[in-house]
This record gives sequence, structure tokens and C-alpha cells, in this order.
Amino acid sequence: MMLLETIQLAEKLADVSGDIICQSFRQPKLQAETKIEEVSSIVTLADQKAELAMVDLLSLEAPQDGIIREEGENISSESGLYWVLDPIDGTAAFAKGFPIFGTLIGLVDLNKNTTILGIVNQPILKERWLGVRGKTTRLNNQPLVNIYAKETKSQLKDACLTSTTPLMFITQRQKAIATKLQQVCKRTAFGGDCYNYVSLASGWSAMPMVILESDLKYYDFCALIPIIEGTGGIITDWSGKPLNEQSTEILAASNPVLHQQALAVIYNND
Repeated sequence: MMLLETIQLAEKLADVSGDIICQSFRQPKLQAETKIEEVSSIVTLADQKAELAMVDLLSLEAPQDGIIREEGENISSESGLYWVLDPIDGTAAFAKGFPIFGTLIGLVDLNKNTTILGIVNQPILKERWLGVRGKTTRLNNQPLVNIYAKETKSQLKDACLTSTTPLMFITQRQKAIATKLQQVCKRTAFGGDCYNYVSLASGWSAMPMVILESDLKYYDFCALIPIIEGTGGIITDWSGKPLNEQSTEILAASNPVLHQQALAVIYNND
């Protein structure tokens, strides 16, 4: 499949899942449950239906590709390519009626650990980010400019540290690193899920951003990699290595200078 056709398929996945999500958003008594052994993580019927619609579409249009998914069983690949799906990243926000969640759609060559493209789709606000490896990230088909990307004198003391929840830092080591970065950075903000990452990529924040998260799954961040890299931001694991299917600890920054400073804090507290 050519790149243009692949992008068009990814857009179709965003469309079909978005339609289902819009039908369920802000509906009272929406069916939801807490995931087993994940106190802060919930799943709704909309998650499950949106994911199934994407899986059904892929089985028709890209049956040779595999699928890594949040809600159902993974499907093996014949092509070496995998679609990585998170139907609603930020289900807690969705369940509360807050439009700060997104559908994450990534396509990765697992053999090369190369994320080919990523989409974050917010169907309520009609915002769609598309990142393609080696290209400038686009929001609603317009190129994005991260104004902080080329800053060479950025300092952690002037940055906003963001994490979805303090509950994601589980081990004593993780808690110590998070606490130290919170002490160094100018501001700390919790909440946001995937919106933290697209805000960083879009340069929306009042100050440069550093995102520190742990206890994540591959579908939580795969699609975000080309979106952030496509605006000059940087996203790695806590040791500065490229993210892969086994990664759980994520560090992203508005520019490489901030990223290196955050890595130094992690190293000194590791």
C-alpha cells in the first residue's frame, strides 16, 4: 500500500471511530467499568464499539496488517506492519463529558521499530493531528509550528511539567524522579492524557513543556511519536532511548535542550 493510501485508510479509521464516539458523548448513564487491577483506568461501551469498528475496517482494507489494540485481542501481521489503536485515550475525561480525549491511531513497522504515521482525532472539537515520519505534523491539514522547538537557551525552571496523574508513578524510584522534576520545573500540571502531547506538538502552552509519564502501554504513545517529532519536539523513554513496544516510561519535551536537562535529573536520581 502506498503512503497516500495508507494515510487515507488512517483517516477512515478516525472517521468511523469518531462517529461512534460522538453518538455516546455526554450521554447519561453511559455503560462504564473499571479495568481489572487498574484503579484509575475505566472503559466504556463507546471504547469497545469504536475499536471494533476500526478492526472491522482494517480486516477489509488491510487484512495483511496486524493490530495491537487496547480493548480486544491483538491480531498477528503477515506484512510486518501493525496498526496500534487506542479508541479513547482519556476515557475518564470522556466519561465526565470533557472534550479533552482523543482516538490514537498508529502504524508501525515492528521489525524496524519505526512508527510510520500517527493520528490523534478529537471528534467533538473536530481536531485531527496527523504525523508522518520525516514530515511536518499537520492539524486539520495545516502545518504546525512549535515555537519552542528551536530554543537553545531553555531552562527547566521556566518549563511546565505535565503528567496525566500522580498515580502513574508507582515505584519509589519513579516517585522520586517525578518529585525532583516537580521541584525543578516552574509549574506542574496534572491531567490531559494525549492532549498534553498534542499541546506540546502544537506549541499551545504559555511556556515550554516537559511531559513525564510511566505505567503506559504501547497504544498510549505509539501514534504520538511522529506527531511530536514532526514539530521538532522529542519523545523517548526515561533513559533517552527510542520508544518501543515494551516501553512504559515516557519523557517528552518541547525541544532537545529541555529534554537533555530532564534526562540529567532522571540520571542523577536513578
